[in-house]
Amino acid sequence: MSRFFKKAFLLLMLTVLVPDGVVFSGEVIQTQESVTWEGIEADLTSLRISKNIVTIKVKLRNTGSEEQGVKIPYDACFIMDETNQKKYYPLKDSDGLYIAGPMADEQRGGRFWFGVQAGKARGLWIKFPEPTDRPETITISLAGIFPFEEIPLKK
Repeated sequence: MSRFFKKAFLLLMLTVLVPDGVVFSGEVIQTQESVTWEGIEADLTSLRISKNIVTIKVKLRNTGSEEQGVKIPYDACFIMDETNQKKYYPLKDSDGLYIAGPMADEQRGGRFWFGVQAGKARGLWIKFPEPTDRPETITISLAGIFPFEEIPLKK
């Protein structure tokens, strides 16, 4: 399948599966404030390990009174095994794009760059390799958000 058709298929699937304004529901594991965008709070709603892949889901909520343009380049995100002092960056596909979404464009391997209206929320997800030393907890870092610290890493 050509690269064009792969991208078109991915875009179609994202349009069907992740329509505008859809957020990931679920129990909140931890909440952090933004260091960049006024009124934006990030809820870590899911951390799942399957087949040596860690998938996180985050809901970005705008508690302010104005829309905020939130830009998170996926190459600036990572999970950290603080016990063993190792960083793990998002996984990439065969075309060099991060396995994450939604993706506004392919700059720097892909990035989340969407407006979050006042009183609304948007979800995002990212896949990482499972830390090899199997730490009990990890730290999750997303650009523009205080880190999610001491997150239990259980299968």
